[in-house]
Amino acid sequence: MSDPHFAAALLVLALAAFVQGVFGLGFAMIATPLLALFLDYQTAVLVAAVPLFVLAVYWLTVNRLYLFRSGIPWTLLPGIVTGAALGVALQVSLPQRVTLLLLAALILFSVMLPLIQRRWISESAMVSVRSAPWFGLFAGVTEAALNVGAPFMVLFAGLARLSRLQLLIALNVCFALGKSIQIALLMIVAPIPLSLPLLIAGVIVSLLAFRVGDRLAGRQSETGFHAWLRVFLVAMATLLVIRSQFIT
Repeated sequence: MSDPHFAAALLVLALAAFVQGVFGLGFAMIATPLLALFLDYQTAVLVAAVPLFVLAVYWLTVNRLYLFRSGIPWTLLPGIVTGAALGVALQVSLPQRVTLLLLAALILFSVMLPLIQRRWISESAMVSVRSAPWFGLFAGVTEAALNVGAPFMVLFAGLARLSRLQLLIALNVCFALGKSIQIALLMIVAPIPLSLPLLIAGVIVSLLAFRVGDRLAGRQSETGFHAWLRVFLVAMATLLVIRSQFIT
């Protein structure tokens, strides 16, 4: 990896981790498409996956007292495990062009989620605990195949009327579990050469940026963030579609 790409990757990870610290989500949705614009897709996935796994484990460790009394449906876990394994199989079997287009489609779906929640999700819970494994399955698949599992966790949280804390716990459990399976299986079935200094530097930079963002959590406008994020995601989806057309 060239020095400019090394520096650009660290800058992307720092930005994504800072946003994750401030708002509790956004790392993968920011880092993965940005990295995929100048790295090949599998490299981009792992460069983002390792820091996100560390951030999720760090968050769960800091907030461990809330885990078992949060009331989130732990039946999500079997779905996430199964989905992550299926997602890795999809990632290694699909052409890079198709994967980029699927990532663009998932990003656009995440942009539409607030509209879906406002128009079609009622104030009362619309799904039961029995539905949780299916949402975990879809989140696990997209987490491992496309590096973005948050949309289906957010959708489940809206349908099940989970609290903000419950959503954050569900998201970080999904990130930690999905990423551990994704990274382990990719290292076995489709290992790619990666710069160890980049991974180490990426984890350190991400943790530092996350800590800075976490200190600012609650002081920033959620409405403004989501408006900015929607514009960014639409732009990223457009660029991913364009990039996919230049892959042979």
